[in-house]
Amino acid sequence: MNNTQFVKIISEKTRQKPKETQNTLRYFNDIIANTLKNGDKVTMNEFGAMVSANVAARQIIDFRDKSKKINLPEQKTIRFRPSISFKSDTKVTNSANTAQTPNVSAAANTPREGENITKPVYIPFIDLSQKKIPKEILDYIPEHMARKYQIIPTEIKNNKLILAMIDPEDQEAIESVWKKTGLEVEPHICTLTDLNNALSQYSAISTEMAELVKDKSADDDAKKERKDKIPKSEEIAEDSPASKIVTSLIKKAVRERASDIHIEPNEDEVIVRFRIDGVLKKIIIIPKDVQNAVISRIKILSDLKIDETRLPQDGRFRMVIDQGEIDLRISILPNVNGEKAVLRILDTTKGLLTLEDLGLRGRAYEILEDNIKKSHGMILVTGPTGSGKTTSLYAMIQKIMNEEINIVTLEDPVEYRIKGINQSQVKSEINFTFANGLRSIVRQDPDVIMIGEIRDYETADMAIHAALTGHVVLSTLHTNDASGAIPRLVDMKIEPFLIASTINIVIAQRLARKICDKCRVEQEIPKEEIEYIIKIMAGSKEAAGKKYTFYKGKGCDICGGTGYKGRIGIFEILPISEKIKEIMIAKVSSQVISNEAIKEGMISLKQDGILKALDGLTSIEEVWRVTKD
Repeated sequence: MNNTQFVKIISEKTRQKPKETQNTLRYFNDIIANTLKNGDKVTMNEFGAMVSANVAARQIIDFRDKSKKINLPEQKTIRFRPSISFKSDTKVTNSANTAQTPNVSAAANTPREGENITKPVYIPFIDLSQKKIPKEILDYIPEHMARKYQIIPTEIKNNKLILAMIDPEDQEAIESVWKKTGLEVEPHICTLTDLNNALSQYSAISTEMAELVKDKSADDDAKKERKDKIPKSEEIAEDSPASKIVTSLIKKAVRERASDIHIEPNEDEVIVRFRIDGVLKKIIIIPKDVQNAVISRIKILSDLKIDETRLPQDGRFRMVIDQGEIDLRISILPNVNGEKAVLRILDTTKGLLTLEDLGLRGRAYEILEDNIKKSHGMILVTGPTGSGKTTSLYAMIQKIMNEEINIVTLEDPVEYRIKGINQSQVKSEINFTFANGLRSIVRQDPDVIMIGEIRDYETADMAIHAALTGHVVLSTLHTNDASGAIPRLVDMKIEPFLIASTINIVIAQRLARKICDKCRVEQEIPKEEIEYIIKIMAGSKEAAGKKYTFYKGKGCDICGGTGYKGRIGIFEILPISEKIKEIMIAKVSSQVISNEAIKEGMISLKQDGILKALDGLTSIEEVWRVTKD
């Protein structure tokens, strides 16, 4: 029985018009939905009860690779608990329960006579990771509807619409699709990651933005020309075109896996660029007359001053995108053409990466694992901004955290919230700095202290003394390589003998783009470049016996034609041996320290990058790009 037949039967029984019956049912559904939403139970005599229930976060086997598991988030659902009389009347057998919603394909799923209705139903898995869905298929379901129900149409097969779903038991979604398309629906299960990637195949941002800008222009034409720079409240309200433009940009950036959004004003236009896999990519140009309203909307979301256009401002806010919470850090900087905004995206739904995920392996991994288990001393991570230093510190914490140790962090800002550790955020405006915060932290009986960054003598001195007094200290520095951390601390007026006594290891790192797995091909390298690579790898045990074959991505739909998808870390790990301690105390240059470390077996940044290029993880061009002097 479908919805139309149901309405017809009730109309006949109640002598109501079909339209009146539909309205009554809609109000009835709304009452039930609101009651369940508030956590109350809906009970109907002689029938049963409906209750709201939480399905806990869980893991299921990955259909594509049974050695792996997929994390499913916590979900709310509705449970029906039939009454005893209802069970007795229906006998809970297939003979009394063969009716299905006709818009759901029951082929191969219909139980045989006498079988219990609770027998598991087979739902096929569909792999969307490499699937290009034709536009005419996507047009069956609007994008807003697909994102609301977490579904996507994939093809028409035997006059049935194949529907990829996160929850194939979502009858509301299935019935909505049937009403919208008039087609019988065959549900397939898919992963959340694959679905989000597939949903990006809907209309491009340029089309959507053109419509929003058109709305804004029409809005402006209807008003008198204004000379002031600060937009009126209605121009930056939640339902305004400027607000929709900001939301659209953020959604697109999250779906494109961008780490930053740059909104850059020029003389006669505003350029929007996304940083994807570490590289800025021009996305769209928006008209100059939209600029002030867009920047003001971002300021409102970040709780910044709209009327302050002369000074830089920093803020942050949170949004829910595709059922996941996204943190955004905002930086507003005045320039000659207006205010430039940079939005740093922190996707908390992705979870923390492990050391293995980051690209650590072999001897480097063993050295780090041995040192993070020590009961005292300092581990420093160095590299430029955006090289993944904080992510590496989180991975170390994740490796060692347990109920027996007290881990306290001091960050600016707190990027990922980790259950089970104590995280504090510095606030310079109230004099809660790294140095002042660290002074208080050592009174909190910590075992492990993480400091977001060592910036000055006071912080460095406190960190060194914390490491000397039996604490493990994890922190970051801005230097080009691992050996450069030692002279940097000396420049901060820290005594070399204290540095030698406290530092266990120094890690330098970069992030290189990974070659797309779907379009990787071998790459021809000039003979001269091969000879240069062999010279760099001379003496490296890891390179012994390797064939010097390199790869590149030729570009495909999966990677957007770039040849790259995702990033991997390139590392240089410097253990502080007794010999290196001796030369550190002598106040030698970073080059002398580096040469001694390489003699002792340290793999340099370039060498680690080349090894990963030989394994087909990245291209040799990427290695040169991220390790250039």
